[in-house]
Amino acid sequence: MALYPYKQIPNNWDEFYSEQVQQDLPTTLKAFYEQPLLSSHQTMQATDFVAVDIETTGMNAELDDIVSIGLVPFDSRRIYVAQAKHWMISSQHLTSESIVVHGITHTELAQAPSLSEVLPKLFTHLQGKQVVVHYRYMEREFFRTAVAEWVEQNFLFPVIDTLELEAQFLRQQQSLASRLLKKQLPSLRLLYARERYNLPAYENHNALVDALATAELLQAQIVKQGLTDIPVRTLWR
Repeated sequence: MALYPYKQIPNNWDEFYSEQVQQDLPTTLKAFYEQPLLSSHQTMQATDFVAVDIETTGMNAELDDIVSIGLVPFDSRRIYVAQAKHWMISSQHLTSESIVVHGITHTELAQAPSLSEVLPKLFTHLQGKQVVVHYRYMEREFFRTAVAEWVEQNFLFPVIDTLELEAQFLRQQQSLASRLLKKQLPSLRLLYARERYNLPAYENHNALVDALATAELLQAQIVKQGLTDIPVRTLWR
């Protein structure tokens, strides 16, 4: 099976998952794909989510490394902080620029496991849950690239992208004149999106904290944007 080009995703997720199960995959990755996808009628209020965030040595999934992964399970009403996970990942490509952004140093990563050691654990915690991210071209593309390098297989899955939800909502709120003039939207960065929902300011560029912030943002979006009874599949990206 050919690997999907950068940023390309399957046209039919059900077929893709069926194809993946037939592949010679590591046990934990196969188990991930053996979990049935959500039905077409499953709503946001009836779904188990997991928010995921990463810190990296740069923005290019083809060239840069993941140095930290955070994930937080939640649903539309509760966040299960006790089940949250945070991993540091070893890297040979830390730069002074990336250290300034996320504060992760060579010393902190000296004894950290490799990404190939952490990925099976990640698969287990994503299994059976709807993945939520803020800007899907980071988390999904970095994971896709990492797995392709590890086992030469696709690792793709449908996500709910809180950044895209926010962009769509803000466009709907624009006046006709603003839309005709293609007026720029307010900032879609996680910090500023949260401000619009009166959510507290957190430390930026910590994978676990940002995963928590993303979970809280989706909960707020579900309420304010009236997404409670919306089928999850309609928001897949």
